[in-house]
Amino acid sequence: MKYFLLLTVLLGPSLLTAAPINVAQNCSEWLDARQQNTAEPTLYWIQGFVAAYDQYEYTGKNPNGVMGNAEGNDLATWMDDYCQQNNQSNPQEAIESLIEERKPAQKACPVRRSGGRPCSRAKEEDIPEIGD
Repeated sequence: MKYFLLLTVLLGPSLLTAAPINVAQNCSEWLDARQQNTAEPTLYWIQGFVAAYDQYEYTGKNPNGVMGNAEGNDLATWMDDYCQQNNQSNPQEAIESLIEERKPAQKACPVRRSGGRPCSRAKEEDIPEIGD
């Protein structure tokens, strides 16, 4: 507790003077930020969202997670296309839909086998890269 209090006291002033980070709240803001070359904070937020998914939910075999070998620019280009088609959406809905379409399929198994063993895993399918 003492360390937390000390850390708060030491970092408090610097956090108050830090510049605000503007993350796009909807697709219109994302497209505007891309035109003005100020989309990096939103892109970093999206990458963090995906990293959290990969850490806690991803069950596929790709060592790079649900995004595979996609690079930052591939993701930004995908976001551009998504937002142009779904103007009323927002970055969170966009990345959730991308994760949903790219996550590995799982076989439903409502009941364990009689021996108490867990259900067998579904066969992995190849998921195309985002930039392709």
